[in-house]
Amino acid sequence: MTERLSICLIGPKKGGKSSLLASLVDCVAQSAFGYSPRLRPALQPITEAEYFAESAEPKKGNLLSVEQGDYERLRREFAEGGLATDTLDTYEYRFRLTVNGEAPPAAVLRGPWLLEIIDSAGEIAVPPDGAEVAILNDVKAKLARQMLEADAIVIVLPLVRLEDSGWSGNLARLIDRLALAPEKKLKRLVVVFSQYERLFARLGPSAFTYACDPAVALHALRKSLRAAQWLDRLRALEAPNGGASVRFTVCSAYGFVKRFQNPNIDPHQPGERRFRRTGLEGARAYNEYWRPFLTAEPFLYAALGLDSAFTFSYAQLDARTEELA
Repeated sequence: MTERLSICLIGPKKGGKSSLLASLVDCVAQSAFGYSPRLRPALQPITEAEYFAESAEPKKGNLLSVEQGDYERLRREFAEGGLATDTLDTYEYRFRLTVNGEAPPAAVLRGPWLLEIIDSAGEIAVPPDGAEVAILNDVKAKLARQMLEADAIVIVLPLVRLEDSGWSGNLARLIDRLALAPEKKLKRLVVVFSQYERLFARLGPSAFTYACDPAVALHALRKSLRAAQWLDRLRALEAPNGGASVRFTVCSAYGFVKRFQNPNIDPHQPGERRFRRTGLEGARAYNEYWRPFLTAEPFLYAALGLDSAFTFSYAQLDARTEELA
């Protein structure tokens, strides 16, 4: 059978939503996630026609149109440093997910999965507190409808300087409204903290080793969430009457440098750019060194409902285990 899933991607401006999405296919292709490599997921961008078609089988005739479509444009923009998502609309990207290895039979029988991932500007759903942001009412209404109809929501928040955020009040109010909406179809919600690589900026070649330890990620989440006033608001979504499962994870679209293992932020380039091979242009210049980190995690959980070593529940965050020094 085929399962179609709608996933809404929300979060504040400059939180890393579009970068997370742009690196998704590469993360799956490189198995740069916390699931067992025996799961062997595969993810392919598809057209709108394929998503809504009765058959979930790939159509060879659509290959070129997919490569030249909106998702390829998003990947190119990410390679060139990224662009802020405009506020004039919401944007749908569609994928076919298959699991080709070991997975629980109950999950396998539901596949393949056709995913519709909805991206939007951060100012629409989570604007800065107190800011007057000019957004068309029909765009707000469209995103509100998409959130209510979504099977899963992925909230992307920047891990660094989380305590200085100017959007936390609006995020809390959005969660409250979502929890109280009786018409929502929400099954899963994942809070993913982006820019994880920046916690290890001074560790050089040891950075990747520490980042790959789930205990380090859990410690970082506990520390960051200590002062998050919106954290307990999410519990209402997971309550017996809430009907949704909530998970927390970390990720990095820039990731870590292959072979050298340090965070993939090149101090010799203007702005924030990944390391690149000189003399090459476009994605080829970056791919030799680029290893994204866990950007597939929230989407694989949203689709499959399977936990990895890096998806943490409230029970794990609340557990009175010994904290890392």
